[in-house]
Amino acid sequence: MSLVLNKVNLQAPVEKQRAMDDDAPLITLVKKSEIAPRPNLTSEDLALEQTLSMLCSFLSIGDFASFLNSKAFSSYAQHEETWLVLEVGLYQDHTKTLQLYPEEHSLTLADEAMTGVFPDHVWKGVPDETFVAALTQWVSVVSNHQ
Repeated sequence: MSLVLNKVNLQAPVEKQRAMDDDAPLITLVKKSEIAPRPNLTSEDLALEQTLSMLCSFLSIGDFASFLNSKAFSSYAQHEETWLVLEVGLYQDHTKTLQLYPEEHSLTLADEAMTGVFPDHVWKGVPDETFVAALTQWVSVVSNHQ
C-alpha cells in the first residue's frame, strides 16, 4: 500500500483540486502514541502499524481520506475503545499538526494549536467530503501562517 498522495492547489474548490507540478506531499501521518490497552491485532494490522510508525506522506487530502476509509486502516485503528493517537501534519512544516483519534465509527481531529479552523478546536465525523473540506481549510490556514 503506497501512502504518498498528490499536492493540491488549495485555492481551487475541493472538487477541482489538481496535483501541482512538483508532486511534493501535502499531508503526513504517523503513529504518535497508545492511550488505552492495545486491542488484538492481526498480522496485517501489525504490518500497517509498522508502516505508520514511520512518517507517511500523502499527495492529496482526497487520497488521505481514501486511506482513512480503507478496510486496512479500519481494522488496525478503529475499535470499540479509542486506543491510538495519530499525528496529521503539514508536509512543508512538520510543526503544523493535528491529533487524529480513530474511534469505532468515526474520527476526531484535535487542533491543539487552536488555529480556529474547527469549532471548539475539534472536528468529528467520517472521512468524507466534509472531512476533505475541513482538512483543506486547516491546510490553507496553517500554510498562510508560515
